[in-house]
Amino acid sequence: MDTLSTAPTSHGGLIFPLDMFRPTVLASVIAELLLGKVRNILDATLEISRHPTSPLALARIHGNVVGDDPAEFWRTNPDIALAASQAVPRQCFVYYVRTGQNRREGFLVAQRGQALAADDSDRDASGQHWPVTRLVDQLRISVSDLANGFPGGPRIELSLMEPSGNDQNLLMALIGQPPPEGDEEMDDMAEEPPPPPPPPSRGGGLTQGFSAPPPPSSAGSAAAPSPSRAAPAKAPQISAAEDAKRRASERAAELQELQQRSENAAKSLRFVEDERGLVVLVPVELAETEVLSNYIVQQVESSLPDGLPPSLLKTLTGRAIDFAVKVDFFSEVFVDAQPLNRPKFEERARELDLGGTKVKALEVLAPRLGIGTLLRLGTTNVFVSRRPDAPLPAELLLSLLKS
Repeated sequence: MDTLSTAPTSHGGLIFPLDMFRPTVLASVIAELLLGKVRNILDATLEISRHPTSPLALARIHGNVVGDDPAEFWRTNPDIALAASQAVPRQCFVYYVRTGQNRREGFLVAQRGQALAADDSDRDASGQHWPVTRLVDQLRISVSDLANGFPGGPRIELSLMEPSGNDQNLLMALIGQPPPEGDEEMDDMAEEPPPPPPPPSRGGGLTQGFSAPPPPSSAGSAAAPSPSRAAPAKAPQISAAEDAKRRASERAAELQELQQRSENAAKSLRFVEDERGLVVLVPVELAETEVLSNYIVQQVESSLPDGLPPSLLKTLTGRAIDFAVKVDFFSEVFVDAQPLNRPKFEERARELDLGGTKVKALEVLAPRLGIGTLLRLGTTNVFVSRRPDAPLPAELLLSLLKS
């Protein structure tokens, strides 16, 4: 866990996996959003830096538009993540951190223009559950890395008012390759392939697509050009056809990974049958909606989801199938159209007797999945896709809550 400085700090920005993207498009999207809010961006710049040992990028805005409290700017403009998530291939996070007496931390994760989860806190007596502090632990970086803008890593800067430049050159600068020195070197660079994207995540969750730090040898090779080659130089622009082909390839890879995760989940299902139908424990995270949606069936007709014995079809026909999963963050579910937080849960949850064990329960909305119940025992949360007044299989749910 990162040790924060005693001097109060305020910072925020946009975190995303370093993959093939257009820096000028990202800057234009953010600029258009801020101009739509009638913000002055005449002197505003977008700085994008890469972590020195991990394939992560951090985008920060500088200028009068941010004001004296960057954390407050990013906290009050979370829609930057929604807009930016349409300009980068994978998930992205808007985060903010303010230390000192008015400490506050929070983040919002988005993908393809939709918010997946969010968390915000301005109080935590234990000091163990600050949202960004927990987030950076998952990303294997530190809060000080974010506060200092990934020190030691390469960076680029674009004007928000007039974002322009060669996207290929900007990307190469971001992976640590120096700019071209002359026209002759530009011809050599045309043969240099772009950096490969980070490997896909093995599971789902909030940090899906954010890979672990590469070994030192790979970090070193990316940070410095080979002495046997000329300094990298200008590469050709990415054409629309090439970009469409890349996106199609990425989509095919995503579908293949989804199929693999679905097959893996189907091999490890646990379930119990009751008067309503079936409740299935699916070994994935709540963010993996594509997998979980297969296990929400209002009324079974002629087939069952993968992984369930065909012998159940006869008894389940006309009945429902629901799922249950563990939930790491309150903010992965919504109440009153807003991400849930601990104070609101404690205020509104009711005590429920689950097989002789007292648990707390609250009706919530799981994005893209629907209404269900969030159960809490100790520090463990479980979401089940049934309302609190519906039958809840105690033994199955308690095994998950106590695991």
